[in-house]
Amino acid sequence: MTEHDDASAPEAALRKAVEQLCGDEPGDGSEAAQEAVQALADGSGKAWTPDQETQIRAMVEQIRKLRDLKRPGGGWWRRRREWRARERLVDMMEASGPELLNEAELRDWKSLAMVELMLEFAGSPMKQDDVVKVLTHREAVNAVTYEEYQQAKKALAEKKAAAS
Repeated sequence: MTEHDDASAPEAALRKAVEQLCGDEPGDGSEAAQEAVQALADGSGKAWTPDQETQIRAMVEQIRKLRDLKRPGGGWWRRRREWRARERLVDMMEASGPELLNEAELRDWKSLAMVELMLEFAGSPMKQDDVVKVLTHREAVNAVTYEEYQQAKKALAEKKAAAS
């Protein structure tokens, strides 16, 4: 498989989702959108070994679980489950190293960004300008590196602290 084939699979899945959301094809587009998000989430800038890919996916799942447990409410039991989930994530990081955790965090953010973008257009038919916006946003999200993500996150935290 060539590099072009690797790059075109997520793009083809995204185009299919966009076309279904536009109403060009039958269906509501939700299944195609999930395929597109999965295809985009599977793509990474670095070639990881199958074992590393498995570890990254496990860490992404643990990050999602931890985020779900951190939401308000739930009482003592949820705090305890959150504490255990955080411990498991730390154990995973210690076993695999910070580089894989960084990749997992970046993949989690990228998939969230794509889901938010798809949800923005889920309730109404897309126009041609919306398709261009989706494709441009997808390219921008996929181009982000972990260092750029951390810089943006830090700048947002500083702006939020200054506003408080």
